[in-house]
Amino acid sequence: MEKAGSTTRARAAAAVAGAAMTFSAGVVAYGIFDSNVSAATGGGFVALAAAAMMGLAKMRVWAVDTSAERRQLEEALQAARDERIRYVALGVAQQEEHRRCVRDLEAERAGHQRQLAAAKAALEEQFEADREDLIVNATNAAVALAKTGFFDRPIETSEAKILRLPGQQQPVREGAAAHPADEATQPVREREVRHP
Repeated sequence: MEKAGSTTRARAAAAVAGAAMTFSAGVVAYGIFDSNVSAATGGGFVALAAAAMMGLAKMRVWAVDTSAERRQLEEALQAARDERIRYVALGVAQQEEHRRCVRDLEAERAGHQRQLAAAKAALEEQFEADREDLIVNATNAAVALAKTGFFDRPIETSEAKILRLPGQQQPVREGAAAHPADEATQPVREREVRHP
């Protein structure tokens, strides 16, 4: 505001100097027509002083007047404010989009969990139904086998055969024929140690 007042004063001073130059031109003209040297000289000095005053006022306006720069600064500040507002708006929009994506993902996850729970319940129900059927079928088969006397038959066992690799002798099994049940219950390592 102070700079604007200073610029206005400088312009007023330039206008006064212009008026003084016009007046001094009239005084010089009067002095020349009237052959009055002192009037012509005084008018000339007043004209020079007015011209100097006008030049100084113009230089002051040129040096001090920053209205164009202030306008540019205001435009730059307004552009910066607009950019900041746009940046904040974009940030808010991005946050809202992020929240929307999170909500969508949570809803999708909840839907998947409901589907998974329903599928799990259906599988468990199917498993229970199949298990009951399997138990019933196994029990029926066991009863049928028991009725036919399948479990009453003696269990037939056969002696184990030892395979010979080429170049090896057949190991001699001492007492294996006398006690086949004892031989079958002994661990494999002991049998191998006993029969080198």
